[in-house]
Amino acid sequence: MSNYISRKSIYLGFLILNVIISLLRYLFQPDLSIGFHLTSFAGAYALYILGWEILLLMNKIFEKPFPIATRPVPRVGIQIILMGIVFFFFSIILYQITAHFFEFRMIGAELYSEALFSGFIYSLIFNLLMFGRHYFQQWKNDLVIRAQLEKEQAVVKYDILRNQLNPHFLFNALTSLNSLIFENQKLASDFLQQLSKVYRYILQNKEKDTVALSTEISFIRHYISLLKMRFGEAIQININIDDDDLDKGVVPVLFQTLIENAVKHNIVSLEAPLVISITTAGNYLVIRNSKNRKEQVETSNKVGLANLKALYQYLSIKPVLIEDSVHDYVIRIPLIDEL
Repeated sequence: MSNYISRKSIYLGFLILNVIISLLRYLFQPDLSIGFHLTSFAGAYALYILGWEILLLMNKIFEKPFPIATRPVPRVGIQIILMGIVFFFFSIILYQITAHFFEFRMIGAELYSEALFSGFIYSLIFNLLMFGRHYFQQWKNDLVIRAQLEKEQAVVKYDILRNQLNPHFLFNALTSLNSLIFENQKLASDFLQQLSKVYRYILQNKEKDTVALSTEISFIRHYISLLKMRFGEAIQININIDDDDLDKGVVPVLFQTLIENAVKHNIVSLEAPLVISITTAGNYLVIRNSKNRKEQVETSNKVGLANLKALYQYLSIKPVLIEDSVHDYVIRIPLIDEL
């Protein structure tokens, strides 16, 4: 069991406790001399410190044969009994020293009964402090571990989301490329270059938590080029970012994820163009798209945005905000100030 609370803090607590006990002793036994009270105070404080050090040593000795994690009952019982005996004998010794210098006497039975009672009371208090701090620290550690696991799960889920080659996007891209090869080889070459830049960016940034907004914008222009080659004027994407926000951070491949989501859920046609705007406002990145919902959306498990929201719980104190109105669908992503 680790020493979670410093010795300095423990000894300070003992000092405060001893002051309180000594004041009560003085109030209830005012006929005894100041010297007696001071000697009792010093002796009791030394007893507390010595008892605590012995308890720490005992704690180490019994950890192997009686682990607190698997055998807490015998461990606690043994330490309370042994420390009670230790305090009993130390109390007798302290009494003998005090009685030697001051006129203070107890008959044998009274002395032993009081020493036995106080010894086991102190033993109980010390062991409760020892094991209480252990379980409290264990509870705090469990909270930290649980939060870390939740964060790691959120990161893993989003990594899967952003690193996977979307099968429909890849299929459509390759189909478009196949058509362009026969129709316009120059355009097909441009298309292939843009496609390679998209996936190069994904590979280069897959290990990063955040990238600068300016970097993400440079990347997304390659992706927009692919969409324009595929849909033409049926898709319109406008980017208007404040210069002051370009150095702020977002998670990599955020734009592609959200634009793919808009394309997947909405009809994209010349009669009803899909209009997407990307702006910043109030330390938020705002992605807005027009709504013309498809009746049926293939391969939609509806967890992409949930994973994104879970991830941002660990990146920003601000939440991801979603507004779903009749004509528009708006996602507000907090910008990360420090990269």
